[in-house]
Amino acid sequence: MIGGIGACLILLGVISTVLILVRFAFPDSMGLNLAHSSVTSVFGVLTLVGFVLFFIAMYGFSKDYNEHKIFDYVLYGLIIAIVAAVIAGVFLFVYFFANLSSILPNLNSEPSFPQISSAMLSAIAPFFGVFGFITLINIVFDVLALNLLAAKSHIRLFRTSAKVFLAGAVVQIVVGLLFAVWASFGSLSLDTIALVAVPGGLVQYIAWALLAKAFFTINVSPIQTSSPSNAYGAAAGQVTCPYCGAQNRPDAVYCVQCGKKQ
Repeated sequence: MIGGIGACLILLGVISTVLILVRFAFPDSMGLNLAHSSVTSVFGVLTLVGFVLFFIAMYGFSKDYNEHKIFDYVLYGLIIAIVAAVIAGVFLFVYFFANLSSILPNLNSEPSFPQISSAMLSAIAPFFGVFGFITLINIVFDVLALNLLAAKSHIRLFRTSAKVFLAGAVVQIVVGLLFAVWASFGSLSLDTIALVAVPGGLVQYIAWALLAKAFFTINVSPIQTSSPSNAYGAAAGQVTCPYCGAQNRPDAVYCVQCGKKQ
């Protein structure tokens, strides 16, 4: 349940992504700019809360299934991605100031803001692909965790969402590299830079939607209706929930009827 709520909170961020597209279509609309800024702030907080709930859920499942790797993979992916992002950020900062004179041309002739922004984006263009690969690192570890959770919970939707997450990361890298090439010709503006994360982000939101459904159905365990019953009326090989009396598979962690831990 916690994981499903967290995934839904993260999924709300798609509204901000849609507003990016609308804002790009109507760049001169002050109302859209204000709405996008407000929505981004609100849903940024909700996304953070969603990720926290996702981590709590994965930690809980690692305990329930007695498989610490479910949580460890998620944690390792986050730590490695943060460290890699910090290192890349430091290189970007050093590179930017080391080449400041060439990045900001014609300082003495009062260059316009579009000229400065275009020159800056052209200089840092290679880093678009770098940050895409950093995202891929985090996703790969999440995929390992979700595949393991799918194996333990017998819910294939976790494995499906993992594949979509991976596809979204690949799309993000490809788009980042295309934008890097575009920016190298000096034709990329600050209004366009927000579009870099849109294609991969939309695919990621599809993955979060699948993940939310998987979290909300994780209590469901298939019952062997064709198995013969024992003396107590329960199908052979099944166990009775001590809370509601429903019949569950012997390896079920949660009751199919009441959802309580067995």
